Amino acid sequence: SYINNIYIFSDKKDISCNKILNDKIHIFYGKYSINNITNFCKKCDILTYEFEDIDISLFSDINIEIYPKLNLLEIIQDKYIQKKYLADNKINVGPFDKLDNKVDLYNFIKTYNYPVIIKKRKGSFDGRGNIIINNEKDIEAIEFNIIQYYVEDFIDFVNEISICGCKSNKGIINYEPVINIHKNSILIKTEYNRNILTKGIINKIKNIYHSILKLFDTKGVICVEFFQKDDLIFINEIALRVHNTYHISLDCCNISQFDMHIMNILDLDIIHPKFIRNGIMYNIISNMQELDDITKLINKNDQIVIKKYHKKDIGIRKIGHVNVIK
Repeated sequence: SYINNIYIFSDKKDISCNKILNDKIHIFYGKYSINNITNFCKKCDILTYEFEDIDISLFSDINIEIYPKLNLLEIIQDKYIQKKYLADNKINVGPFDKLDNKVDLYNFIKTYNYPVIIKKRKGSFDGRGNIIINNEKDIEAIEFNIIQYYVEDFIDFVNEISICGCKSNKGIINYEPVINIHKNSILIKTEYNRNILTKGIINKIKNIYHSILKLFDTKGVICVEFFQKDDLIFINEIALRVHNTYHISLDCCNISQFDMHIMNILDLDIIHPKFIRNGIMYNIISNMQELDDITKLINKNDQIVIKKYHKKDIGIRKIGHVNVIK
């Protein structure tokens, strides 16, 4: 075994890892504080994370390896800074701008017209903090601090596509792209089918992805979401972590994104990832897309794997997924 022990730090007790405790897996619960993080890191040789909304300053005096690199996470955490960093490096992200006041929003709309979308710069996931602006009435209704947001031109896309991989010790490797379906900005379905995208679109996505991984030079899995409009490809967001859209890799690929991530940060050789089956991943979402709803969408002859996260079904929350193997 390459790993002697796995230590997990969480500020919440409602986590999936509670179900996998053994003599090698240990969980520490506590508040995110310098003292708690410092004591926790003393147990570790390498540190990684699965959630991007963390206080980077807590790790300023930590001297162990941390992947993905925290200087890159700092760029990712602010969506406006992320977009600017990509644009400054000649990667196509579509029109966007920062907002200091409503006048900035009106000026952007003069150039790109309605609709536009404003997005919260920090701390927003699963569509939270995204607001479509369709008219002047929507602007006048804004009562929050607009400086916490930035604006993007609304892209009327045909497909939302994501791709996942890493920069291994033998170069950049990646899975084939998948197509994603959202409801109210929350992912409800991911599908892989070798015939679902044209070769031209797939090659464009792979080329952009390779450019991004050369820019984000770090160990660890990186997932990128794109919008496809006709033959044009625009980057939506980057995630420096394993990603919901590639939970499908657990049952439809020759290696899962989770194994890839751990092997990558340990500098181990990784087989070239590939889909060995077509498949669909449905998120189980409390009060939106329950397991009963999903079973109605599945053919009786399909093989399925149900994964529950053992989280409380509070509000609208991802509490599991179903992989359908075609």
